[in-house]
Amino acid sequence: MFKLTEIDDVLNNLGDHADFATIAKKEADLGVQHFQYDVATGATTYFGENGYLVERRTNGLAVRVAREEDAAAVEQIAKQYIAGQLALADAVKQFAKAGCQAWTANLKRHIVDFSGDEGKIMAAVTF
Repeated sequence: MFKLTEIDDVLNNLGDHADFATIAKKEADLGVQHFQYDVATGATTYFGENGYLVERRTNGLAVRVAREEDAAAVEQIAKQYIAGQLALADAVKQFAKAGCQAWTANLKRHIVDFSGDEGKIMAAVTF
């Protein structure tokens, strides 16, 4: 099973502006099936087979999330982020302003769900 150091190596080697599909493929090759990113804490949980998981408690990008949600803005930001037009740090700030609390990437189905308060899906983007 994958380790956090392997995920870090992939992310460091690809750089800030790699498109999401490239990142997803490399992480899936390690055995990651899906991951969840929490905007407010900057924490990521990576899930593998048979309930295996690895957590990064923070990446230093934690930001306060706005109460007001703007689903149209989240969808636009998501498309830019998925395409590699926004670095993670920039995307996190913009998602927070638009009220996005978290996103979940399913690497098998090639879809990322961006959610607001109480897990309400604000946008779903394929890659």
